[in-house]
Amino acid sequence: MSEKKANYHYPKYSDIPDIKEDGSENIRYDNPDFPLFCRRNFFPGKIIFTGMTMHWHSDVEFVYIKKGSTFYQFADRIIKLKEGEGIFINARQLHMITAGDEDCELDCVIFQPMMLCSSKHIEKKFVYPIIANPSVPYVILHESVTWEREVLTRLTNLYELSCQRDCELEMMAVVCDIWKLLYDNLPRNVSKNKQYDGGLEIMKRMILYIQEHYKERINLGQLCREGGVSRTACTKLFQKYVNVTPIDYVRHYRIAKSIELLQGTDKTITEIAYETGFSGTSFYAKTFKKITGITPRQLRKGGKI
Repeated sequence: MSEKKANYHYPKYSDIPDIKEDGSENIRYDNPDFPLFCRRNFFPGKIIFTGMTMHWHSDVEFVYIKKGSTFYQFADRIIKLKEGEGIFINARQLHMITAGDEDCELDCVIFQPMMLCSSKHIEKKFVYPIIANPSVPYVILHESVTWEREVLTRLTNLYELSCQRDCELEMMAVVCDIWKLLYDNLPRNVSKNKQYDGGLEIMKRMILYIQEHYKERINLGQLCREGGVSRTACTKLFQKYVNVTPIDYVRHYRIAKSIELLQGTDKTITEIAYETGFSGTSFYAKTFKKITGITPRQLRKGGKI
């Protein structure tokens, strides 16, 4: 099996993530068609994370401390995680990592819950009862507890698979294993005020439409018809599950696909603009810089996003 460069990362907190005014974060997935983020991070002890702030995202997050220790801050408390421990952070929970008192190496896995929703039945029975459960904002994971140790082991498996090529099916199987462990061992009491709405299944249909038609003109009406919802409901679903408006999601997706072409082909910027659904080079370049902070030409010359 062919290998690719290890996904080991030393965070620079001058360029920490895309945090919006409401505190939500846009997770920068390597492949927008496969929203699963795996990275091994190294945090020097006693550093000040000047770019980090309290944030939340509609994705679920897992962390496994391989060496050292660090702190996670939530709305109501600060938790120290030590070597051999980990944490599951549920969707839409306000949190941040803070400076530790020693060096820390950790595995971080983030993914969109809709990856698990192959059908409305799966979403309603296995996914929604966990992500909509107010009694499970996070769960500390310990190697001394059998099922929790199995989750931590699978997080390492995911990181190792992410360093290989063509392993998406294996990674998806591991994600399902992790979710089954959560489902079997966590309470599933959904608040009476949070009735199942089938939102993830609807989102999957609309996002699949975008993935298949991003080269064409896409408007809100088309997405509403694909999801079988009103314009208001469509907008609310996108804000709830991916933290952006429907049209902004389309633009972000097109930019992500254009980056693949900029880095992997010799096509001109004009060709790439039209191939990814933009009406012209000028609008493409303007949108590209707004989203990434640099121009397509700067990226081609080795600029960093």
